[in-house]
Amino acid sequence: MEKLDVVQPIRTILHGLNYPIWSQEISSFLKGRKLWRIVSGDITKPTKQKEEDDNKFLERLEDWECKNHQILTWIRNTSTPSIKNQFARFETAKDVWDLLAVRYSTTSIVHQYQL
Repeated sequence: MEKLDVVQPIRTILHGLNYPIWSQEISSFLKGRKLWRIVSGDITKPTKQKEEDDNKFLERLEDWECKNHQILTWIRNTSTPSIKNQFARFETAKDVWDLLAVRYSTTSIVHQYQL
Protein backbone atom coordinates (compact mmCIF):
# COMPACT_ATOMS: atom_id res chain seq x y z
CA MET A 1 0.00 0.00 0.00
CA GLU A 2 1.31 3.46 -0.92
CA LYS A 3 2.28 5.70 1.99
CA LEU A 4 0.25 8.93 2.14
CA ASP A 5 2.11 12.22 2.08
CA VAL A 6 1.46 14.01 5.37
CA VAL A 7 1.46 17.37 3.57
CA GLN A 8 -1.45 16.32 1.35
CA PRO A 9 -3.16 13.42 3.13
CA ILE A 10 -5.74 12.64 0.44
CA ARG A 11 -5.64 12.92 -3.33
CA THR A 12 -9.01 14.62 -3.73
CA ILE A 13 -8.77 18.40 -3.98
CA LEU A 14 -11.86 20.27 -2.85
CA HIS A 15 -13.18 22.52 -5.61
CA GLY A 16 -16.74 22.88 -4.37
CA LEU A 17 -18.93 20.44 -6.24
CA ASN A 18 -16.95 17.47 -4.93
CA TYR A 19 -17.49 18.45 -1.28
CA PRO A 20 -19.36 15.23 -0.33
CA ILE A 21 -16.52 12.93 -1.41
CA TRP A 22 -13.79 15.28 -0.14
CA SER A 23 -15.41 15.62 3.28
CA GLN A 24 -15.81 11.86 3.56
CA GLU A 25 -12.15 11.26 2.68
CA ILE A 26 -10.66 13.95 4.92
CA SER A 27 -12.89 13.05 7.88
CA SER A 28 -11.89 9.40 7.52
CA PHE A 29 -8.22 10.43 7.41
CA LEU A 30 -8.63 12.58 10.54
CA LYS A 31 -10.49 9.84 12.40
CA GLY A 32 -7.64 7.47 11.59
CA ARG A 33 -5.23 9.97 13.17
CA LYS A 34 -7.50 10.44 16.23
CA LEU A 35 -8.00 14.12 15.35
CA TRP A 36 -11.65 14.17 14.33
CA ARG A 37 -12.90 15.28 17.77
CA ILE A 38 -11.11 18.61 17.33
CA VAL A 39 -12.97 19.21 14.06
CA SER A 40 -16.30 18.09 15.52
CA GLY A 41 -15.84 20.43 18.49
CA ASP A 42 -15.80 17.65 21.09
CA ILE A 43 -12.26 18.72 22.00
CA THR A 44 -12.01 22.49 22.32
CA LYS A 45 -9.15 24.86 22.97
CA PRO A 46 -8.10 24.29 26.57
CA THR A 47 -8.62 26.86 29.28
CA LYS A 48 -6.61 27.10 32.46
CA GLN A 49 -8.18 25.15 35.30
CA LYS A 50 -8.17 26.22 38.94
CA GLU A 51 -5.15 24.85 40.70
CA GLU A 52 -3.53 23.91 37.38
CA ASP A 53 0.18 24.55 37.08
CA ASP A 54 1.03 27.13 34.38
CA ASN A 55 3.45 24.76 32.68
CA LYS A 56 0.87 21.97 32.55
CA PHE A 57 -1.70 24.33 31.04
CA LEU A 58 0.78 25.63 28.46
CA GLU A 59 1.66 22.05 27.55
CA ARG A 60 -2.03 21.19 26.99
CA LEU A 61 -2.56 24.40 25.00
CA GLU A 62 0.48 23.76 22.83
CA ASP A 63 -0.66 20.19 22.14
CA TRP A 64 -4.14 21.36 21.10
CA GLU A 65 -2.76 24.19 18.93
CA CYS A 66 -0.35 21.80 17.22
CA LYS A 67 -3.17 19.39 16.34
CA ASN A 68 -5.54 22.20 15.30
CA HIS A 69 -2.96 23.70 12.93
CA GLN A 70 -2.06 20.30 11.50
CA ILE A 71 -5.71 19.86 10.56
CA LEU A 72 -5.93 23.39 9.14
CA THR A 73 -2.85 22.72 7.01
CA TRP A 74 -4.30 19.47 5.67
CA ILE A 75 -7.61 21.17 4.84
CA ARG A 76 -5.76 24.00 3.05
CA ASN A 77 -3.50 21.61 1.19
CA THR A 78 -6.50 19.69 -0.13
CA SER A 79 -8.47 22.75 -1.29
CA THR A 80 -8.24 24.94 -4.36
CA PRO A 81 -6.79 28.44 -3.87
CA SER A 82 -10.19 30.11 -4.20
CA ILE A 83 -11.57 27.95 -1.38
CA LYS A 84 -8.58 28.15 0.97
CA ASN A 85 -8.54 31.95 0.67
CA GLN A 86 -11.83 31.92 2.59
CA PHE A 87 -10.12 30.45 5.70
CA ALA A 88 -8.01 33.48 6.65
CA ARG A 89 -10.36 34.82 9.30
CA PHE A 90 -10.73 31.48 11.09
CA GLU A 91 -8.45 30.16 13.82
CA THR A 92 -9.88 26.71 14.43
CA ALA A 93 -10.32 23.65 12.26
CA LYS A 94 -13.90 23.39 13.53
CA ASP A 95 -14.74 26.89 12.26
CA VAL A 96 -13.28 26.10 8.83
CA TRP A 97 -15.09 22.75 8.71
CA ASP A 98 -18.40 24.42 9.63
CA LEU A 99 -17.88 27.09 6.95
CA LEU A 100 -17.28 24.43 4.30
CA ALA A 101 -20.24 22.35 5.41
CA VAL A 102 -22.62 25.32 5.21
CA ARG A 103 -21.22 26.58 1.93
CA TYR A 104 -20.88 23.30 0.00
CA SER A 105 -23.31 20.76 1.39
CA THR A 106 -26.65 21.79 0.07
CA THR A 107 -29.76 19.84 -0.72
CA SER A 108 -31.50 22.47 -2.80
CA ILE A 109 -33.41 21.36 -5.87
CA VAL A 110 -31.09 23.46 -8.09
CA HIS A 111 -28.04 21.68 -6.66
CA GLN A 112 -29.67 18.25 -7.12
CA TYR A 113 -30.43 19.15 -10.72
CA GLN A 114 -26.79 20.15 -11.31
CA LEU A 115 -25.64 16.80 -9.98
